[in-house]
Amino acid sequence: MKIALLGHGNVGSGVSNIIDKGNTQFTKQLEIKKILVKDSSEATDERMVFNIDDALDDDIDIVVECLGGLEFPFLCISKALNMKKHVVTSNKKVMATYYDEIVELAKKNGVNVIFEASVGGGIPVMSNIRHTRRVDEINDFIGIFNGTTNFILDKMFKEGESFDSVLVEAQKLGYAESDPSDDIDGHDVKYKCCLTGNMVWDTSLNLDDITTFGVRTVNQRDIYFGKRHQSTLKLVGRGIKKEGHVQVFVLPEYITNNDTLAHVHSNLNCVEFKSENLGVASYIGQGAGKFPTAHAVVQDIVSLLNNEDLEINKDNDVKINNEEYMSKFYVRTKNLEYFKEYIHKEIDSDVIITEPMDLFKLKDLIEKTDDKNMFVAGVSL
Repeated sequence: MKIALLGHGNVGSGVSNIIDKGNTQFTKQLEIKKILVKDSSEATDERMVFNIDDALDDDIDIVVECLGGLEFPFLCISKALNMKKHVVTSNKKVMATYYDEIVELAKKNGVNVIFEASVGGGIPVMSNIRHTRRVDEINDFIGIFNGTTNFILDKMFKEGESFDSVLVEAQKLGYAESDPSDDIDGHDVKYKCCLTGNMVWDTSLNLDDITTFGVRTVNQRDIYFGKRHQSTLKLVGRGIKKEGHVQVFVLPEYITNNDTLAHVHSNLNCVEFKSENLGVASYIGQGAGKFPTAHAVVQDIVSLLNNEDLEINKDNDVKINNEEYMSKFYVRTKNLEYFKEYIHKEIDSDVIITEPMDLFKLKDLIEKTDDKNMFVAGVSL
């Protein structure tokens, strides 16, 4: 199969490395014909071109998008699908944002779009969803979907370092971007929860309905609270099936130390699915990185090579309603007076555990509090 590879950065170069080596009976059947890069300053290979139209030759079977970003990748994916070429992408942002448009284009043109590498890096999340659902319905999922924040929280827990110092270290190691906002504000997990929910429930979730909290303001006091209560702070994404709707949200949570997720260390990811017959199934591994992510991309290409059934169904009309999700919350703020009617337990002069409340009420109180250094997390104490 002939491939056009769009982007030759961290993931793209990993993909070309795996395919060019041809170490297995499957990768021997793959050939990268064109590689799209920004301009001649990035040209290191005779296959490299600088215009999307030059990359999409008639004899190209599969277009692999590893560009990152939003609008230009969407343009490239749309063009490829309209030319009746299969698309493999590692881009969770473009897939979550333009899910309807991309899936419809693929269906209209009789080709596939697949995105294993967009969720969980090297962990086969999407293929395990397809595998499980052949004999079972998945009701709920929970996961540590972001390696950057897991690395930060784990390092803070183990070594007592500050958030800012660990973030700088994560950037030096390549775990965090120069602008880490998508990671530390929870948006990366939001995209991944959206795509996971879409595949689990055969739908197209409204990305904007996913309630999202991050860990930008976490400090050592918040970490220490977990240690005192045999819990570990993690940024998790959840999807919960209810009667007539689902709940999908991103939230820092104190996970009890007898839970698998509490023991997912460093930059690893872990995703758990709950279904009627299989019960809870956990998948753990490298959630990012050059070769783990490239491995997932090449797995998708091999799935196309093997003519697997990869058609996406989004026919179910599933709505997100997070208003009914109830939890106690750990709240640290200098303006606790806004929470005075909801105090379950006072921890310190600026820290409380709330009575059970819904996520909408929590967001409303956060806005009223207007404290940029405030931190909140779900807690089951």
